[in-house]
Amino acid sequence: MNIMNTTKRILVFALSAISIVLLIYFLSPLSNQTGNTDIYSIRTFQSGEGWGYQINKKEEMIILQPYMPCITGEKPFPDEKSALAVGKLVLLKIKSNGDPSITMEELNKTIHISDY
Repeated sequence: MNIMNTTKRILVFALSAISIVLLIYFLSPLSNQTGNTDIYSIRTFQSGEGWGYQINKKEEMIILQPYMPCITGEKPFPDEKSALAVGKLVLLKIKSNGDPSITMEELNKTIHISDY
């Protein structure tokens, strides 16, 4: 009889501990970190004779890029595809907590500006 009571107590304790751990996990802000990719969005837009991009975090605009970075003057992206490609690179840097700045090398590697 004593072994049976001990087994029941261990089982109740284990189930209670598992329930508490699961409750803490699902209510914790850390559980939402896997969903942080959904809080960002990229939108392309026409800018002068070309294209630009905008990055939002939730509903707040955090980056507005109407021109190609690293290029002298105010030259928009030549097409929507290139604006989106650079915007995606910037967003990737933001999500990894990096500097969102784009270098000339990254710009050329992403959209091959020598083609334009």
